[in-house]
Amino acid sequence: MKLYKNFTIGAVLTSTVAITLFSPSAIAFTITSNDDTALLLNALLGTTYGLSNFSMTLDGNSQASGLFNNDPFGLGSGIVMSTGKVSNIPGENKTDGGIVADLFNMPNDLSDYFIEPNISDSVSLQISFDADQTASKLFFQYVFGSEEFVEFGGSQYNDSFELLLNGTNLAKLSDEQTVTINNLVSDPEGPFHPDYINNPKGPDTLTKLDGFTKILTFEGLLLQNSRNTLTIDIKDVGDGYLDSAVFLKGGSLGTVLPPDLEKVPEPGLAIASCLVGGLILRQGRKSSNRSRD
Repeated sequence: MKLYKNFTIGAVLTSTVAITLFSPSAIAFTITSNDDTALLLNALLGTTYGLSNFSMTLDGNSQASGLFNNDPFGLGSGIVMSTGKVSNIPGENKTDGGIVADLFNMPNDLSDYFIEPNISDSVSLQISFDADQTASKLFFQYVFGSEEFVEFGGSQYNDSFELLLNGTNLAKLSDEQTVTINNLVSDPEGPFHPDYINNPKGPDTLTKLDGFTKILTFEGLLLQNSRNTLTIDIKDVGDGYLDSAVFLKGGSLGTVLPPDLEKVPEPGLAIASCLVGGLILRQGRKSSNRSRD
């Protein structure tokens, strides 16, 4: 059983601007698989004035969640959920774009499946808590990334990602669109959403994800003097191939708006997010197909 993804890219970058996403001297990005709900909850909670009686449930493969440190996105540390093995996410990105690969022998690509290749993988995290009359809003910071970028942008393989507060999805981009593959990359040729950061293959990359968002902030109104539920769902769509992941900043979930980050991981991240669509001049139209033997 094989996955075929074929296309041709011609790229010309302006001679005066160089985009470097990551520094080879950066501290190692690490992820440790873990499905201990008490440990994950403790890593996530920040200033929680007005909140009490927390409980957490996690539904998904034990290898689909864990703890991360020294990420390349600027979050620092926290918890991660993925439709594949989270431990495989760090490392050099060697296979962005199209590949012809045996699905059972592709160590450099994020394409794990836990059930069967044609069945969507999913993981769901649910946190319930009481909010008193002093707690009005819930906040935290996160990054969404995927191996579906950019070649499956605008396709039916629009991996599902939701941040539900009492049933309402509040995973939003800066223009209030929901955070989805297709809203970030509507066409593989571009232009891309300004919240999207491309991660083309190269020796200086620290994650195998082919693209991810800028740091986004979740904000939602709480039900005061009531029980509230935050649900984080991420799911493959169309099949179990090509993983997506969400990273939640440690110590950021609470009733206080997280402070603006004082340090950006690399200047190239901001440059890339603004200029990647304009600097890359495509010479050929990409086409991509998924077929199975």
